[in-house]
Amino acid sequence: MLDITPTNLYEEIESAERYRDSHLEHYNDVISGYVGPMYGGVDRDQFSPENHVYEYLSLTVPRVIHDNPRVRVSTRRPVSQGAVAKAIEHGLNRWTRDTNVRSVLQRVAYDTLISYGVILTTQVPMPGQDPMSGFKAYWPNCYRITPKRFIIDPVALSVPESRFTGHMWVRDKEDLLEEAKIDPSWNKEVIETLTTSQGMEDSGFEKGRGRDVPERHEVVAYDVWVPEIELKESPGPDFGFHGTIYTVAANEYYGEKDPSKADFIREPRPYYGPPTGPYSMFGAYYVPDTPYPLSPIMATMGQVDELNDHVRSASASAANYKRLILVDSKSKKLAQDVKSQPHDYVVPVEGLDRDRVIPLELGGITNQQVAYIEMARERLDRNSGIHDAMRGNVTGSATATEVSIAEGSSSVRLAYIKQQFQEAVRNVLSKVGWYLHNDDRVVFPLGAEAAQDLGLPEPYFMGGMDPSSRFSDLELELEAYSMERTTEALQQRRAMEAFQIIANVASAMPQMPYVDWGGLLDKMGDALNMPDLSSLVDSQMLQQMMQQQQQEAQAQQQMAAEQVSAQTPEEEMASERAVAGQIGI
Repeated sequence: MLDITPTNLYEEIESAERYRDSHLEHYNDVISGYVGPMYGGVDRDQFSPENHVYEYLSLTVPRVIHDNPRVRVSTRRPVSQGAVAKAIEHGLNRWTRDTNVRSVLQRVAYDTLISYGVILTTQVPMPGQDPMSGFKAYWPNCYRITPKRFIIDPVALSVPESRFTGHMWVRDKEDLLEEAKIDPSWNKEVIETLTTSQGMEDSGFEKGRGRDVPERHEVVAYDVWVPEIELKESPGPDFGFHGTIYTVAANEYYGEKDPSKADFIREPRPYYGPPTGPYSMFGAYYVPDTPYPLSPIMATMGQVDELNDHVRSASASAANYKRLILVDSKSKKLAQDVKSQPHDYVVPVEGLDRDRVIPLELGGITNQQVAYIEMARERLDRNSGIHDAMRGNVTGSATATEVSIAEGSSSVRLAYIKQQFQEAVRNVLSKVGWYLHNDDRVVFPLGAEAAQDLGLPEPYFMGGMDPSSRFSDLELELEAYSMERTTEALQQRRAMEAFQIIANVASAMPQMPYVDWGGLLDKMGDALNMPDLSSLVDSQMLQQMMQQQQQEAQAQQQMAAEQVSAQTPEEEMASERAVAGQIGI
């Protein structure tokens, strides 16, 4: 079992920070190259002429996250738990819009492409509550944790194997003391002895670039989740408690944090949340035997630096370029005429020797420099997956086949990054869904879309489902393309395709009632990025029309039978003779 004494836990934290910082050694350099020399006091002599980081982010982020995600929830027990799955689905889709989780995901998308991203999911009081009400509603919320403040077990070979995860946080010491007066779980005596932060570097940031601030009297502490520790007072996993959260801080000794002076500023408490913990990690590429993923930008930064070095060298050569004209020093008048006359002016010189006027060029860019810069740029584009067609710069120099191959290769690479990001988003929404399913303090209105689907005038979501329902029975999937951006032309084309599909399918529905038209339209809607395609057909109205047609057919058959039964023997014989005459008997 992990040693969770304050001294040892703080040493584990410092070890995790050293391991993390080794992966973020060039993090600030990447940010400086991304923002350019005109933002935030970046040294203009060290700027990147080939701003690959900005180009990659501007082309990739809109393709990764553009809108709030939508989910579909199914269950392994559709008969007994189908209503629960439908409620969680509407609750999650309402929650994504009410919290605008897109804003958090967009910031985390930048972190993911630069290094790695982290989201903290936890329960918070709902905004806009009536303070006079006796019931205090809660719901989940997501927060971005900067990579500089996140810590994970440095010995772990992967994220699920980590024995602890956590993050640094900063709060005013005075506010903590006030909260300790209300909440006895805070250790007021220990908080009073803490040394306040001396600057931004104690909060996980570096000095400089206008971020030097006066003393703020802030306290730097850490929340650490240890999944293997279960406190005696913990209700246990059957009641939604998994692991323990420790809040630890350390005093300074000769200007540095001293682990021997570390202590819990809050009593260890059971963690109420999903068994996967409060943190969700975002990454693009897996690296064997390490919990930290590899970002596409970090993987190509060596080539980016090499390209920029050669571009700077060529820029310096171009700046040193000179074009001189050598003349005979004995001919003073010739030198003055050459110097003073405007461009393209003809200077007549009697008895001029061609060797007496010699043009001379010094410096400038060489053909070798141009060739190597082009080769380095093509290699970077090949490794990063960026090409002219993706940039929108189609000059016609490449054939249609070459453009198609480049787009296909880039699509495969970008599709993998999007898949990794969407899987991490699905994990985040799964944590949110866990709280919606288990916490009976979650109550909020679902809106018009759910009212139409459920057939209720004003439905509310109420957490804390039937104890017989298990969250592990639910299966949560993101709707295809729900987070991606679509162009106006593509939207118009999809609208026309949807019209044609509905017109063709609607006419076939009454003739083939044995086909699951709703499921078929859902699949077609996923392919067209129109998840509500099946809702365009009113299934109840279709059912009524089919029943009405069946009733009319039955009525006609009954009327024909009654007419036949009402005929006299003479009329029946006459009708038979008439029929026989028509067929020639």
